[in-house]
Amino acid sequence: MLLIRPVRLEDLDMLLSLAKEAGHGMTNMPADRGILESRVNLSLQSFAQSVEVPGDESYLFLMEDLATRRVVGTCGVIATVGLSRPFYSFRVIKLTHTSQELRRYEPVEALQMVEDYRGSTEIATLFLTADYRKNRNGQFLSRSRFLFLAQYPERFAPQIMAEMRGAQDEQGRSVFWDSLGRRFIHMDFTKADYLSSLGRYQFIADMMPKYPVYIRLLPKAAQQVIGVPHGATRPAMELLQREGFRYEGCVDVFDAGPAVHCPRDQIRTVRESHIAVVAAEDADMGGPECLVSSTRLPDFRIGRGAVGEVAPGEVVIGPALAKALGVAAGATVRYAAL
Repeated sequence: MLLIRPVRLEDLDMLLSLAKEAGHGMTNMPADRGILESRVNLSLQSFAQSVEVPGDESYLFLMEDLATRRVVGTCGVIATVGLSRPFYSFRVIKLTHTSQELRRYEPVEALQMVEDYRGSTEIATLFLTADYRKNRNGQFLSRSRFLFLAQYPERFAPQIMAEMRGAQDEQGRSVFWDSLGRRFIHMDFTKADYLSSLGRYQFIADMMPKYPVYIRLLPKAAQQVIGVPHGATRPAMELLQREGFRYEGCVDVFDAGPAVHCPRDQIRTVRESHIAVVAAEDADMGGPECLVSSTRLPDFRIGRGAVGEVAPGEVVIGPALAKALGVAAGATVRYAAL
C-alpha cells in the first residue's frame, strides 16, 4: 500500500535521492542536502504550528511504499508566495500597432515581467520515481494535496497556483533562457535556476528587462516553447486542468513553462470531497476507490482504497487503509472519489 504523509528528518537521504533523480528544473527541490534539510525543518514547523492567516509556511509530503518502506514520491504546498521575497513571472501581453498611413492594424505579443501571483498559494515539488508511474499513482500523489487544502482552508490563500516545468533538452538546457535570460544575466540556466531555489530572486529584478520584450524578436525555437510544459510534466498539467486550473498567459521567467491557477474552493477535489465518521472497518465491503485522509495535525495522512457509504456522514473502510491512516471506528476522515 502507498501512503502519503508529512516528511520527517529521517527521510532526508531518500529525499535527496529523489531530488537527484528529478534533475534540473525542480526549483523547489534542488539536490542539495543542506537546502533540503532546511525545507524539511520548515515543513515540520509548519505542520506543528497553529495558523489563522497563511504566511511563510511550507508543507512537504512524501509517498511511501509501506511494503518496502521506500520513499517513491514527493509533493508540497507553499502557503504564500511573493510576500517575504518577490515572485516573478513573464506575462504574455498583446500590444497594437496601427498605421493610418498604411491602413494596417498589427497585433503584437510581448513578454512583461509581473508579480501577478503575489500572495497566492503554490502547489509545488511534485515528483514520482519512474517505476511507480502507473496505476494512477501520479494522480493520487498530485490530488492528495487538495484534501489537505479542503481540510485546512485557513492555512491557504483564496487562489492556488502552480508553475509547470518548461521545455528543456536532455542536458537540462532551456532554449528560452539561452535566447532571452542569458543575454541579460551571463550565467547558464542551471545556475540561475539554482540561485532561485536558494530564495535569491533580487537578481531577476536587477538584471532582467524591465520593459516589454517583443516575442517576434526571439528565435523561432524560443517562441515555440513559451507556455509549453516539459514533456514529462504535461500529464501533471492536464490533471490540474481537469481539476479546474487554467493557463492565462503567465510563464516562468527562466524556462517559460506555463503557470496555472484556480480559486481554492473551486478545485474539483476540494469541492467534491466529503467529511465522514468511520463507522466500521471491513475488508470485504464494496464501494468506489477514493482518496482518503485523516483529519489531524501534525500527522496528516492520505491513502487510497474502497469507501462504502453506509449512512449520511458515515463510511466503512478497509482495515489496511485504517491502519495506514492511523484511524479507527469513530474517527473522522475526508474522502473524494479517485
